[in-house]
Amino acid sequence: MRPLLILSSLLSLSQIVACGPDCQNTCSRIYEESQCGISRPGQTVKDSISRCMEECNSGLKRPGDVGDYSPNEKTPQSETPTLDNDKQTALWMDCVESTSCENLEKNYCAPIW
Repeated sequence: MRPLLILSSLLSLSQIVACGPDCQNTCSRIYEESQCGISRPGQTVKDSISRCMEECNSGLKRPGDVGDYSPNEKTPQSETPTLDNDKQTALWMDCVESTSCENLEKNYCAPIW
């Protein structure tokens, strides 16, 4: 009976840890044609997703504070914020998940590479 209890506990823990958006879901939402389908001149969907994944995973590896990063505000096209740490990256993923494709295209939830 003890192994069953351990397995049950691990499954519960994995469900807690796995909630919310991740880099793969976020990048796919932005660039996949079946989702928002945002494109950038000279970049394939595969290239855009690859860069997005690199930036997202890199941000998650660095602990830090949110600072003045505010993804829910429209960013001027001339500015490209960076995801400097895990808290900024988490805010960005939440923003992308909850924002319309139309607003993502208008540079909300920046950066959109």
